[in-house]
Amino acid sequence: MIILGICNDETSSACLLRDGEIICAVSEERFTRVKLDNSFPILSIKFCLSFAEISLSEVNVIAYSWTKGVQQNLITSFVELGGRYLNDNKANEIIKERIFWEIERDKNKKIEFDNWVKSNIDLSKQQVMDFYHHESHAASAAFFSPFDDGYVYTSDGRGDFESTTIYKFDRFAKCKLTKIYSSTSIDSFGFFYGRITGLLGFKPMRHEGKITGLAAFGDPYKALGLCKKMINVSQGKIIVNLGDYYRPFFAPYSEILKFEINKYSKEDIAAATQYHLETMMQDLIDYYLKVEEVHNVNLMCAGGVFGNVKVTQKLKEMPQIKSCFVQPQMGDGGLCIGACALAFEKIKSFDSQNKLRIKELKSMYLGPKASFRVKQHNDYKTKYQNEIISYKEAPIKFAESLNKKNVIGLINGRMEFGPRALCNRSIIVGTSDKNINDWLNKRMKRTEFMPFAPVMRKEIADQYIKNFKSDDVTLNFMTSTVNCTDQFKENNPAVVHIDNTARPQIVTKESNHFIWHVLFEWERITTENSLVNTSFNVHEEPIICDVDEGMESLSKGVIDQLWYVEEDTVYIYSQKEI
Repeated sequence: MIILGICNDETSSACLLRDGEIICAVSEERFTRVKLDNSFPILSIKFCLSFAEISLSEVNVIAYSWTKGVQQNLITSFVELGGRYLNDNKANEIIKERIFWEIERDKNKKIEFDNWVKSNIDLSKQQVMDFYHHESHAASAAFFSPFDDGYVYTSDGRGDFESTTIYKFDRFAKCKLTKIYSSTSIDSFGFFYGRITGLLGFKPMRHEGKITGLAAFGDPYKALGLCKKMINVSQGKIIVNLGDYYRPFFAPYSEILKFEINKYSKEDIAAATQYHLETMMQDLIDYYLKVEEVHNVNLMCAGGVFGNVKVTQKLKEMPQIKSCFVQPQMGDGGLCIGACALAFEKIKSFDSQNKLRIKELKSMYLGPKASFRVKQHNDYKTKYQNEIISYKEAPIKFAESLNKKNVIGLINGRMEFGPRALCNRSIIVGTSDKNINDWLNKRMKRTEFMPFAPVMRKEIADQYIKNFKSDDVTLNFMTSTVNCTDQFKENNPAVVHIDNTARPQIVTKESNHFIWHVLFEWERITTENSLVNTSFNVHEEPIICDVDEGMESLSKGVIDQLWYVEEDTVYIYSQKEI
């Protein structure tokens, strides 16, 4: 059974599920080089089919995960929402605007998909299934997690008129996902955080991570009252204050709100926003776990809000939570794999003999390998210093080059799927320079308030991460922060934030053979216990896909060396021109 998953909005993407296993997945932006490209994922589909060595006609099911519309249960929620603002004309106008905007915005995307189906799919032989936005988010987290049961938490700005949901999950039950809470796209954690991002002068849906980083420099209590005027959680519901303080859009902002914001520093606003989000998200899930009378549960998460790594850490620290999994492609780019899971389960329910199950997502190296030809190498070597070495000797030379303070761009194997570079399309640097956040970000034309992320071997992680759990899968994919030991901060100041947290990637020999051996050699020749791992891109560009894009970074001086790792051979190019 082959299922093609498609999402054509926010971050357009495609994937292939074969017999319950995701074999490839990629976002359109990686090919078009347009950040967060939301055009129809023609190139992504082409890659998936090519990787599987099949034609589109051989695909059994097309699973779609965008713009299914309003679920029946949401009608009641919107009626209740209208009742809340029965005599408030301004609020009612905002509600109408939100609903009409979503309808108009999304119908074109649905038309785009329908037209593609008409032109490419034989409906007499192939099935097309569409699923709700947050249902797909939930499935992307639950079915690909290592857990058989637990609770699923989704949250973003909006999608199919929802913004936050909580599901009960049982992999072996007839009804595997049972919704126990839903908020409309008006009562939205995502819009709250995005509005603050815009108010502080950054781009909503792009720069929320800057707010997370900036928060550590402020006082979370000074502006907390203002945040509570915008949104809060009460009796298991998200409640917003529609009007001057909050609109479910990223703009405009009322004069009253701008006046109130200007009373505080950016740092204090960011700190209050982050603290309030963490508290609200804890309070909401806590309420339903108490209603369900459960504790020691597995929690699975997806949706753009879970790109906030501090939120994940706070949820993991709740006494009711045993283990946590955040879908590594947590944003809308991950909807395609959720839709695949739902289609698989739907088909399976009609086939009692089908013993297959969806396989745990253990790796995000789901994109293409870099293409590389002899002609390219001949072109590169005329312009740059170059060296070709064996794979066996490469980790030692890599560590030695880092020890000479080189900034290395690494292309290794298949490209990552999702927003995190996991050392296959990464820039790698040592971690001892506490000033690296300034000079390296300048190189990459970035403005960041959070330090770079570390990558370290699993074998030593318990020495440097407080309360480290070897089965914490969030640390495999950089989806959570952790508290660091004093020793780690002392030896690796470049990757530890002012609040003594870091966002690590923990690797094993099996998860990333090359970088594990590099780290082993690095520990041998230095006092550092990790390396800087930051995404191989410059500001407002997608992570690189191919060698040519890496060479462009080399030519512009973003990196000092480019390392391209093949199975047996490693190509090294240095910035200095011949």
